[in-house]
Amino acid sequence: METPKIKSSSNYSDFNTILGNRIVNQKKVEKIATDNKNGLNMLPYCPIVVYRNKNKFKIVDGQHRFNAAMICGLPIYYVECDQLDLALIARINSRSDKWKNSDFLECYIQLGVKDYVTLHEFIKQNKIVYSSSVSMLMYKEIREGGNNNSMESFRNGEFVVNHLEWSSSIADKALEVFGRYKFWNDRGLLGAVNKLIDSGKCDFEVLKSKIKSAPNIMEKKANVKEYLYLIEKLYNHNNSKRVTLF
Repeated sequence: METPKIKSSSNYSDFNTILGNRIVNQKKVEKIATDNKNGLNMLPYCPIVVYRNKNKFKIVDGQHRFNAAMICGLPIYYVECDQLDLALIARINSRSDKWKNSDFLECYIQLGVKDYVTLHEFIKQNKIVYSSSVSMLMYKEIREGGNNNSMESFRNGEFVVNHLEWSSSIADKALEVFGRYKFWNDRGLLGAVNKLIDSGKCDFEVLKSKIKSAPNIMEKKANVKEYLYLIEKLYNHNNSKRVTLF
């Protein structure tokens, strides 16, 4: 394979961004521009990557460097690659961790993937972190430390919603019972709620009344097991006979 040649152009209108590529961070652009103005111009050594589409160059990588060069009135240094679709661009970026989870989400939403729209709505409604939301919706599980396979699928455009009803029921129950606490949507607490539902031993109305009478017992914990022990302690507050919940 022939090594790509670095070219340059001052015709900014020849370059276009790709619909769905990550949103430009203006602070990052300004930082690069400031460095250039202060004599640290690395743009010739870090060309943007483009592919030719009719009479335009589509920017695959380097939107921030491109915008900074325009601000400073500097040439655009670029190399050409074969045409890539947006899903492949997202996959390439996932290997280098240059995109945030929100960038991947926006990318696939703009591509029209409905599962990612559902994921966005679930995260927005419940404020549950990406890794937990993806694992819950895709695999019906809530793991400590997340699920690497689920996040790789998410970044590669392979995420699918398989368990929306179950995930929503866990989130709704956690909010109903523990909504007074900022950590109601913590991964460990969600996992504990799931365990309590599965055990069938917890009367959640009783648990809510215990929280109301002794709210300070409940606190943020590190994992599912610690939450379960604490919830059982709270459930048995002022009880004459101990009740086991799991």
